Amino acid sequence: MFGFAFFIAMYLLGNYLSSQFSLPIPGSIIGFGLVFILLTIRGKVDAPLKEASDSMLRYLALMLVPIGVGVMKLIGAVPPGISKLLLVLVVALVVGGVATAKITQWLLARHVGRSNDSTVPATAALQKAGAAQ
Repeated sequence: MFGFAFFIAMYLLGNYLSSQFSLPIPGSIIGFGLVFILLTIRGKVDAPLKEASDSMLRYLALMLVPIGVGVMKLIGAVPPGISKLLLVLVVALVVGGVATAKITQWLLARHVGRSNDSTVPATAALQKAGAAQ
């Protein structure tokens, strides 16, 4: 129960900050960011938080239902700025994909660099994969 109360408290705090300072970011996103910052600073996740997040993760697909309903409503009448929106989404997808690949390569190289000498073949494979790109 503590884990669930923690996530609800962070959600409410994010909503409060968003409305108090008139931020253009939804309160739920601010709350999620607060959870991320707190857990990163702490360096570990306690059992109650892990149990609560695991139980909520099962219902993640239900959070996509409102998005699907919104898309279905838009099919009948296409809004005037849809082409610009699609362009932004495609550019964001490409930039995000490239950034994710580069960060993953950097993290893997850093991890392999810290490993012991028994992973030398993995280093060669990583360098070969990087050269192929």
